[in-house]
Amino acid sequence: MNIKTLNNYVNDENTYIVYDENTKNGVIIDPGYKCDGILKSAADDGINIKYIFITHCHYDHIAYLEELREKTKSLLLSSEKGSINIGDPDINLSFSGLGYVLSAKKSDIILKDNEEFNIDGLNIKCIYTPGHTNDGVCYLFNNKKLFSGDTLFLRSIGRHDLPTGNSDELINSIKNKLYILDDEIEVFPGHGESTSIGYEKKFNMFVKG
Repeated sequence: MNIKTLNNYVNDENTYIVYDENTKNGVIIDPGYKCDGILKSAADDGINIKYIFITHCHYDHIAYLEELREKTKSLLLSSEKGSINIGDPDINLSFSGLGYVLSAKKSDIILKDNEEFNIDGLNIKCIYTPGHTNDGVCYLFNNKKLFSGDTLFLRSIGRHDLPTGNSDELINSIKNKLYILDDEIEVFPGHGESTSIGYEKKFNMFVKG
């Protein structure tokens, strides 16, 4: 499993390309980076984009979702509420963030909490982690790499004061869904640098393990 990180410097959003090194088939996580940039980065390594995963509905993570779906014919996967919220500008905050209304089409595949999805050499577990939004999820790849969206950051956590956010749910998600994972699991957040579960349990001032 290989990972490429594309950072949208405007809002420090991380878009990830995760792919199997043998088949070169891969997925995009949170397409907030420009579509042409994603396609070029994938083409540079001969990666075939098959699926798009979103961790939650906010505009900075789905800004180029529909363009990418159209150009790659990829299927979109999300939580049940995520499929709804990406079409609601009042929740995805697109007008305030982008200056125009963004209303994405519903997901092609809905993943349930703790459901697993397999793509070539990638085993992807969907973990529901509401709190930053009510549709938030994290994706655990091969029980080694966690893509945490805006739930957990390096020494920080996501906001909970935006539409559908809830502080108690966020803390519960981190303590009871993420901190129970192996300490060695690497964490790739929606913004900022990578970290690990063990490191955050020790040094995250917002939620200690």
